[in-house]
Amino acid sequence: MTDKKALNALISIKNWGQSSELEKLLKYNSNTISLFHVMGKSSYIIDAAFISKSDLEDWIRLIKGVSLPGGVPAILDLQTRKIIEVNKGKQKFSLTDYMKTPDMLHFFMFIDTSGESNDLIESIQKMDSVFAALHIQGEHSYVIEIIAENYNDFKNILTEIKKLESVNRVETQEVISVLKYRGEISDDKGNLLFPEEDTREMYTL
Repeated sequence: MTDKKALNALISIKNWGQSSELEKLLKYNSNTISLFHVMGKSSYIIDAAFISKSDLEDWIRLIKGVSLPGGVPAILDLQTRKIIEVNKGKQKFSLTDYMKTPDMLHFFMFIDTSGESNDLIESIQKMDSVFAALHIQGEHSYVIEIIAENYNDFKNILTEIKKLESVNRVETQEVISVLKYRGEISDDKGNLLFPEEDTREMYTL
C-alpha cells in the first residue's frame, strides 16, 4: 500500500570517476526505489521516496559525502525533481522483466514543454514502446521511459515527439543497466532479493 504522505522524487546524479562505494550505497539504500545506470548528461537516474523534506535533505548530505580515494568528492552534480503526476505507468513490471530484454534499447527522454501539453500526453499514451511518463518539476516538464526493439523504433518516437507544438526541447539518456527496480536487486550471485523492507512502494517508474 502506497504511503500518500511520502515525497516522491526523480534524482539525477553525475559522479566523478569509478565509485563502487557510491553505487553500493545507492543500491542498498531504502530510499532508493529504482536505480538506473545511464549514459549521457547523468551517471544515474533514481526513483526515490522520502518521508519528508528533511529526510530528503539528510539523504542528499549522505550521498554528497561519498569520496573517492584521496578525499575527492565523488559527486559532480545532483538534481532532484519532484514527481507531480504519473501520466503513464508500468503496472505489473519487475526487475526480471528488465533482465528479459537485454537486446532492446532502453532510454529516458526528458522533455521541456510550454503551455498545454495535452498533445504530448495523447501521443505517448498511443506509443507502445513508451512504458512510463512522469510530469516533473524542474528544468524539464516530463520524462518518459522508452524500451524499443531497434533504433528505428526509437527514432520514430523521437521524431513524432519533436513535431508536437508544445515540445520545446528533448534530451535523451541511454540506460546501461538497471541496478535496482521497485526495491528489488540482483545480488553478486545473481539472486533476486529485497535487501530491506520498505512499505512506501512508490511505483512511479
